[in-house]
Amino acid sequence: MICFPIRTVPTLFIKGFTADDVQTILNFVRKADSNSTARTRDVLFIDTPITGPTVEAVHKLKAEGYRVIYRDHHAVEGEPASDRDRQVIKATEKLRQNLGSDCLITTRGLHPACSTLVSVGEFKDALAIVADPDADGLTAAMKAVGIFYEGMDEDAAKLDGQPSLQVTGTPLSQLLAKGVATLPTYDPEKHDERERAQERLFARWVSAVEGDQRAIDSLQTGVTTYDEAVLASHEIAPKAREVAPGVVLADVMLTPFFDVGTLLALLEDRPGCKVTVIKKGNGPIAALHGVQYSLAVAKPYQDEIKFPSLLPPHAKSDPSGGIISNLSFLLHVNERVWNEYILPGLRNLP
Repeated sequence: MICFPIRTVPTLFIKGFTADDVQTILNFVRKADSNSTARTRDVLFIDTPITGPTVEAVHKLKAEGYRVIYRDHHAVEGEPASDRDRQVIKATEKLRQNLGSDCLITTRGLHPACSTLVSVGEFKDALAIVADPDADGLTAAMKAVGIFYEGMDEDAAKLDGQPSLQVTGTPLSQLLAKGVATLPTYDPEKHDERERAQERLFARWVSAVEGDQRAIDSLQTGVTTYDEAVLASHEIAPKAREVAPGVVLADVMLTPFFDVGTLLALLEDRPGCKVTVIKKGNGPIAALHGVQYSLAVAKPYQDEIKFPSLLPPHAKSDPSGGIISNLSFLLHVNERVWNEYILPGLRNLP
């Protein structure tokens, strides 16, 4: 959980995947209300994953008399390809029925960044904001309360896109992207270390956007670390191997320090590369199963290759089961799922 005020609006960054998350959201809004001088009881949810727990939190907040406004770009496009897609469709319908015109859920194709779903300062008087804990959620929340710069929407779309594109925005957005790229890796024994570092990064970047030179100088230290990670990626890439036609795997089990975006870009530059795979020893699945395979479809092939079609029937997106699958072109699995389903499926792709 990441929580700090953006200007005067209390903002919670959370995924909304569990019953504990529901209670965290409720407690956050109630606390904001008890300390509030806001002129409204408006609570904005922006870029938050469309899940059952999120629907539950929204329902309970509305029942307590809060006005909930929901803006998101994760609607399922086309026919559902997985159980997760079907769950999103059901949850989307519940949110629309509950919130009516206060619910705007669209697609990434129409709105690559959630910041495009709000106008500058539209929610400057909101009681609270609940956002996804990533750069897209951060930029959307900032714009909602009135913090904006020319090119921010375009930056946000890149920050929420392929890792190789995330550091290609304006110099200001690159400070955020490079800072995120060098955050501590997930460690189950120090589960809050990454969140605290991310909270500090987000808060510093908000200050930097508002012109705080000390915050800008502080963020520059992350650039040096990022540059070192880029060099490490250039050493890893030549050792990657093709494990199926058009599928390139880099094993970083023994080299955890590198930049993901740079490594993926180098792998995608290989002739014929359609899918990249990084085998690593950190991440939420690795924390439970020892190894994590993180896959991404190269952008030109994202309409052609859909990872949910490779998963076992009725597979659920759950780290404990060895699967994280929220987007059709990204997938994280454990070694068993990789060996039994994903690798054979990739080898049989047309």
